[in-house]
Amino acid sequence: MKSSGLYVIKPRQDAWTEHLQEIFKNLDIPSGTVSDNLVASVGMYCRTFHPQGVQSADLKLLLARACCAVGERAAARRILKSMHPHGHHVSRWLEILSELHHFPELLPYFSIGIIRPAEWAGAQLDRMWTLDFGRLHLSESERHEMMLYRSIRVILEKMFVFWEATTGEGILGLKNLSALNIEGGDRKKQTLTAAEDLLKYITDLFRQQQSLRNWSTVPSLLNLDL
Repeated sequence: MKSSGLYVIKPRQDAWTEHLQEIFKNLDIPSGTVSDNLVASVGMYCRTFHPQGVQSADLKLLLARACCAVGERAAARRILKSMHPHGHHVSRWLEILSELHHFPELLPYFSIGIIRPAEWAGAQLDRMWTLDFGRLHLSESERHEMMLYRSIRVILEKMFVFWEATTGEGILGLKNLSALNIEGGDRKKQTLTAAEDLLKYITDLFRQQQSLRNWSTVPSLLNLDL
């Protein structure tokens, strides 16, 4: 899986500092001691864990996360509003970035919008998430059914914790299910799997987790394409 917009650091010690300061400047986030400390901490994190570079969206989410960690929610809000599709659910993102402990492993999925929080008028609990298959980019080697199901399982294994506090109660909205069984070009044809098969597979994975985690129920699946 891959996405575009990679920011690759220059071979200079202060490259991260310059770039992060430029992001703050472009978003009209005031400079000062707090912002300088945020830039320094995020820059150190990137140099340590991402020496080859960071996706632009990843970098903005890292900054928003750092802002939330020190109570700078106004700055985090500005960062999130500049992102798509994150700007549609800023309040939920602020909660998530302030509370979620396993953020780093979810960062690639968060940044390109494969996994994102959602709100629905019928939801009794604020535990609705969206899994957008239209944003899942598969390489040529991944474009067959076995690898597709493996990719989906990896993503869902990182999401199960979202419903741990409610013992499985919540909602998972599924978007663009049909995107995975159509090959582009002049003559489109089915190549992977049908939406109904994906729904059954995801339901089975949740049922397995209900037993393993001793959940009282499992999240309801909501097909957002209907």
